[in-house]
Amino acid sequence: MLMSGPGASFSAGLFEETARLLLMLWLLKHLRRWIDGVSFGLGHGGIEAVLLLGIATVNNLVLSVLINSGGWDAVAQTLPGETAEQLRSALVDTSPWMFLLGGVERLAAISLHIACSLLVLAGIVHGRRLLGWVAAVLLHGSFNLIAVAMAGAGVNLVVVEAVLVALAIGLWIAVLRSRPLFPQGRASEVAPTPGVA
Repeated sequence: MLMSGPGASFSAGLFEETARLLLMLWLLKHLRRWIDGVSFGLGHGGIEAVLLLGIATVNNLVLSVLINSGGWDAVAQTLPGETAEQLRSALVDTSPWMFLLGGVERLAAISLHIACSLLVLAGIVHGRRLLGWVAAVLLHGSFNLIAVAMAGAGVNLVVVEAVLVALAIGLWIAVLRSRPLFPQGRASEVAPTPGVA
C-alpha cells in the first residue's frame, strides 16, 4: 500500500509537511509573516528542484556533449549491453521540448510548496497547528496523486503538465489572497507565537 500511488503521494505529503511544521515551530519561531511563509516554500521547492531536476539536467547535458563530440563510445563500454543503447536513444530520440516539461513540473511543485508553507504557518499563527498541518498534508498528497494517477493512466505528459500548471495558478491566487491572514511589519517586530518555546 505504501508504494502505491495514493500511499506514496500522501506519505510524501505527510513527511514533508511534518518536517515543515517542526522547522517552523523550532527553528523559525520568530518568522511568522506572509513573506516568511512564501520564502520558506520557495526555498524548499527550489532545493528540491535542484536536487531532482538540476542534477539530472547536468547529467543529460554531459551525456549529450559526449554523444555529439564522439566520446560516447568510451562511456558506453562501461555500461551493460542494452543500457547504453537505451540511454543514447532516450537522449537522441526525445524531442528537446520534452525536457522542458520537467522544469514546468518543478515550477508547479514550487507553487505547491509555497501554498503548503502558508497553510502550516497560518495554522501556527492562528493557534490551529493541527488544522494547518492536516490541510497542507491533504493538499500536498492530492497534488501528487493527481499527477501520479494521470501519468499512470497514460495521459499525455503535456496534458499532465497543463493540469499541474492550472492547479499552480489556482494555488497562486490563494497564496496572494492569504496575505491579510499574517502579521505585518518587520520580522523583528512580529511577536513569536504564544506557547511555542
